[in-house]
Amino acid sequence: MPLRNTRFIFASPQPAALKVSLLRIPAIVNYGGRSGIGVESCGLCTRAVLDSTCIYMHLGVQGKFMKLQSLPCYCATVRQVARAVTVLYEELLADSGLHATQYTALQVLDSVPNPSTTELAAAIGIDQTTATRTLALIRKSGLAIDTVGDDRRQRRWALTAEGQARLRKLRPTWEAAQEAFEKRLGRAQARALKKASYLAASRLASS
Repeated sequence: MPLRNTRFIFASPQPAALKVSLLRIPAIVNYGGRSGIGVESCGLCTRAVLDSTCIYMHLGVQGKFMKLQSLPCYCATVRQVARAVTVLYEELLADSGLHATQYTALQVLDSVPNPSTTELAAAIGIDQTTATRTLALIRKSGLAIDTVGDDRRQRRWALTAEGQARLRKLRPTWEAAQEAFEKRLGRAQARALKKASYLAASRLASS
């Protein structure tokens, strides 16, 4: 169901003066009994339908497209940052076959000897379910192996030789992502953000 400031126009051709927002992520949706190719939108919108007779318009303030807003909520603002940074790293890692979270898991497995799933989740700052799913994908790719820990329900993880080789191969790509982040934000600001983010995560996790 569309939110306010969202309009669907089932007419063609469209007036030239109208601005059309074409979002990126395709999905099959149904609107008003009509199926078509749709797109998942940003957090400000829900879905839109795009087919040969549909124009999706996102109307912002005074008819202009809505830009990223400075939000009053700490949680929402941190999510804005996390999403933007993730997009940057994912774009550079796209040809590697790994997501940013999977590469981070390889880094942790390389630096921490035989961590359990719970320990790896705590080190990265993700929940147990996400850690289990991430490690399962890495294992399926042949980059890590798991063994039974002291408790038979516990799994201990380590990189395979292929995982170590992939980590070394992707290091220049990861460094390029680091440099791109610093270039866009400024090195001092990037390092300050990293320090502040880790401090906040540490304090919130221990509260």
